[in-house]
Amino acid sequence: MIRLKSFDRSLSAILTILIRDLRVLHNRETKTGDIMAVELYKAIIVGAPSVGKSSLVRRYQTGEFREAHTATIAADLSAITFDFPSGKVVLTVVDVGGQETFAALRNRFYVGAHHLIFVYDMTNKETFKRITPLYEALTEKICIQGDMHLAGSLVANKSDLKSEVVIDEKEGRMLANLLHLEYFETSARTGDNVSEMFLYAASESQRLRHNI
Repeated sequence: MIRLKSFDRSLSAILTILIRDLRVLHNRETKTGDIMAVELYKAIIVGAPSVGKSSLVRRYQTGEFREAHTATIAADLSAITFDFPSGKVVLTVVDVGGQETFAALRNRFYVGAHHLIFVYDMTNKETFKRITPLYEALTEKICIQGDMHLAGSLVANKSDLKSEVVIDEKEGRMLANLLHLEYFETSARTGDNVSEMFLYAASESQRLRHNI
């Protein structure tokens, strides 16, 4: 995982380094003369502070869950590799800090994104209310035109806290349908649907690129 410690560092430069290292690693693991192309995609995971964005990424990568929460400063970059029948896919996940003080910084992280993952906390209605304004803001920033929509997922996190849930599945799915997003209920604590969510982000990015 790469953490951006300086707001002035170029995301594109960091992604270039990350992609170079991934290609070198892949080439080392593949037999000479049998090197398959590596497809590279970028997913952005966004949402209000403390909804569990970083915990979802950590759960997928390490299988761990930490009770203690540390706010993401600027952004964390992670690389997830998938082996599909058509070849290897690397999904770079940009976990953007949810604090409003980073609003201006966020804009440059969205450029070139293939998939957006909107996360809210099922036990906190305010985090759910922020999804639509965030979606609208990103639609404007990324300049989606005409009838096109942002490809992405709506993730209802903390599904394990069943007695505290205030946003039920029906309400979540209604919003997902309205925004043309795939709906997932996840738990970073138990791991429920975490793998499925990231697998969908990678496979859908590939599908849209190749118009499969």
